[in-house]
Amino acid sequence: MDKATLFRKIHRLLFSSMLLVPAVPLILSAALGFYFFADTARRSAVSAISRVAVDHKKLIHAFLRERQSDLEAVLNRIPAELLTENTSKKTLQAMLPGDGGVFKDAGLIAPSGKQAAYNGPYALAGRDYATAEWYRETLKNGYFVSDVFLGYRNIPHLVVAVARRVGSQAWVLRATIDSDVFGAMVDDVSIGDSGEAYIINTEGRFQTRRRSGGALLERDTKHYPTQSGGLMTFTGQDGENSYLYASNLLNDGKWRLIVRQKEEEAFHSTALAAYTVLLVLLCGGGVILVLAFVVSRKLSDTLHEQAETVGKLEAQLLQAARLAELGEMAAGFAHEINNPLQIMKTELALLELTVRDIGEGKGDEASFTELNEIAEQLQLQISRCAAITREILRFGRQDAPQLQPIDLAGYLPKVGAMVENKATVHGIDLRCEVDAATPMVEADPGQLQQVMINLLNNAIHAVVDRHGASGGVISVAAGRDERDNAVITVTDNGSGMSRESMSKIFLPFFTTKAPGKGTGLGLSVCHSIIDSLGGELSVESRKGEGSTFTILIPGLRTRTAEG
Repeated sequence: MDKATLFRKIHRLLFSSMLLVPAVPLILSAALGFYFFADTARRSAVSAISRVAVDHKKLIHAFLRERQSDLEAVLNRIPAELLTENTSKKTLQAMLPGDGGVFKDAGLIAPSGKQAAYNGPYALAGRDYATAEWYRETLKNGYFVSDVFLGYRNIPHLVVAVARRVGSQAWVLRATIDSDVFGAMVDDVSIGDSGEAYIINTEGRFQTRRRSGGALLERDTKHYPTQSGGLMTFTGQDGENSYLYASNLLNDGKWRLIVRQKEEEAFHSTALAAYTVLLVLLCGGGVILVLAFVVSRKLSDTLHEQAETVGKLEAQLLQAARLAELGEMAAGFAHEINNPLQIMKTELALLELTVRDIGEGKGDEASFTELNEIAEQLQLQISRCAAITREILRFGRQDAPQLQPIDLAGYLPKVGAMVENKATVHGIDLRCEVDAATPMVEADPGQLQQVMINLLNNAIHAVVDRHGASGGVISVAAGRDERDNAVITVTDNGSGMSRESMSKIFLPFFTTKAPGKGTGLGLSVCHSIIDSLGGELSVESRKGEGSTFTILIPGLRTRTAEG
């Protein structure tokens, strides 16, 4: 993954985090606030319609009680001697005028059930009500308020009747309440634009007209929950609209006062709160979105700049560690170059003698053969010096890492050769074994060389500390593990490390060498290099027995398969 892709991913991660972290509490707080506000608003709406239903019930009940009291007063004012089968209409008119007011008409029913006197616009004088339900209920209870019914006049109406006993006989005064007046009073509720009130009987028939549709005696198509006690509130659908209902019983349970209001109006504040919360979320979300983008971009750019700075510092540290290793190997390289130079010096002296002999005429064919051999030897030693110099320059060169396939079978022996003379000087047996099954790896040759040189130099120091100039053994081995990774081990029989040292060995500036003998950067840099290849660098060691450093690098075929 290149750096550009990595930092794009980092920017997306920062942006997502900075967007989600404030957004979650914002949404939760808005949701909780809306929930509690909506609950309060709903309770308030239910409470409001409940108060209307209770107050309206009291008003209607008072109205009917007043009408009952009016009739009882009228009936009680009629002298007993005038209560006869032939009570005149004038007597009734004097007591209760039939025109205007709440009552539409009135009639006095004799104990026989026949109407003795009638004051009203209909031809009802002499009518027999002995079998009428309202008449029997009045005799039974002393008063009665009927459902709306058609009766003899075939017009929807309701009656209020009261009874008075004179001796053993019962006289009944009945009056018809003006349906328009009664309906207007019932429907006169102040509960928004869609609020309305109406009365239905036990059969579900309208006892008053409903503003939104419903004539007297028409059956209500709405199915209401059963009510047996006091006030009831509920919500329900009626046609295309949803309503909030409050229901109360009237007229000894024979009527049901219904007060209702459209839910969209009743819970208008809840909807307003929802829009407000949505607006807050949109505005807050927009602000969070902009801030998250700007800040995450700024942080990403800052991280990018710091990463570039760190990368430069790491490159400098890598080069410093490499030069430190190169300085430590300088004596070995000098000896390595000195050998071919000594040979070349000897060959040049021989060349001078041979040339002199030829110049003095003493040369023969053997001299020319010897000259050719000297030239070949000089060419060989010059090539050897050039190869050593190339390795030194390549090791010390500061280039950008270039990953390429590396065959460890040919690579590791060449790296070992760079420290072989140093090991030999200290009497160390340096061995290198590479299994034929070892997979190729993809790495920068210079960086991998730096890792191996550092591990070998450390091993030489450890072996010398324990064995001096003889008895040391360093083994470099390579093979394949069960996951097709290349496994390189560097094992020595040196002084080893304690557990405490092993836990810190890869930390920067930690060293087990004597003061002034090491920087403490080598193994830290090695660990970073191997880690950048997707591999692992680990150590096993015992104090006084030796150490084994293990490098695990994904095999090239494994890396290709995974990629």
